[in-house]
Amino acid sequence: MALTGRGKFGVGLTGFAVLFLVAGMIGFTFEGEVEGVPTPNAPNQAFFSDEPLPSNPLIGILSTELTLTWDRDDVWIGIVDEDEKNRCNDVPPTYFAGGLGCDGASSNFVAGDSSATADTGFTWEMESGTYFAALGAKDGALAEGTEVNIEYEAHIGHSLLSIVGSMFILGIGVTLIYYGRE
Repeated sequence: MALTGRGKFGVGLTGFAVLFLVAGMIGFTFEGEVEGVPTPNAPNQAFFSDEPLPSNPLIGILSTELTLTWDRDDVWIGIVDEDEKNRCNDVPPTYFAGGLGCDGASSNFVAGDSSATADTGFTWEMESGTYFAALGAKDGALAEGTEVNIEYEAHIGHSLLSIVGSMFILGIGVTLIYYGRE
């Protein structure tokens, strides 16, 4: 049995779909550090990273699970979107007393919060948009210059759309192979 051009194209589509399915099941993981987070040297206040967390431009096609961990038990970490960071940066410092403004209780976190602990960290299924790490002291302020190391691990894998798309491409490839025979 020989294949025509259509059948050969079907073999290529089928091979691509199978490789994409296998790669998505295995996934890809990358790690890094969150840079530019100031020391939480004022009580009842959230401090934000200067740089956003890594993003997934293919949200919807690929799923990304982000895990944050840190090295100190006397701080909490959360994740906020860009609008919340900007809102908090506009709050006058006098509003941070008494739980007003942007602290561990009144910030609008998309993941994590003031109850997050360093020994377990937390995991977040990434969404589209720009997000920042928020950091605060649990029991009062930390000394000026205290360093907090925040690390992330992002695991990229299949989303429902990528699985359905791969199966669709696989079906088209098999159909082209079938009808591309001589």
